[in-house]
Amino acid sequence: MLRVMLEDADYCDVAADLMTFDEEAVVFWREGEEVGRHRQARIRSLELQDSRSMTRRIRAARRSHPNAFRPWTAADEQLLTDLFHEGAGKERMMETLGRQEGGIATRLRALGLLEEDAKLL
Repeated sequence: MLRVMLEDADYCDVAADLMTFDEEAVVFWREGEEVGRHRQARIRSLELQDSRSMTRRIRAARRSHPNAFRPWTAADEQLLTDLFHEGAGKERMMETLGRQEGGIATRLRALGLLEEDAKLL
């Protein structure tokens, strides 16, 4: 698990076992699947998290967001895209997808639907 510290004191935790660099972006992978990406210019630091504490945090997150830290499927991405185009707010997206706000925002950015500097509303 990596903590990605971003500008404006923002951060996200990424369950990744590999990171690569692609056209000014850092791409995070887990078990061969892309799980996130951020523009290099936006990243301030990367911190390796204690895997034992992350296991507890993942379990806690999944109590209210059952899909937190799970890989995105094509069906998940399609549903997210549909919700985004319908103008669904972050609360509805979180409830429908069972994911945390940061995971949804990261995936929307990866899909090119949310600008890098934009916040999820």
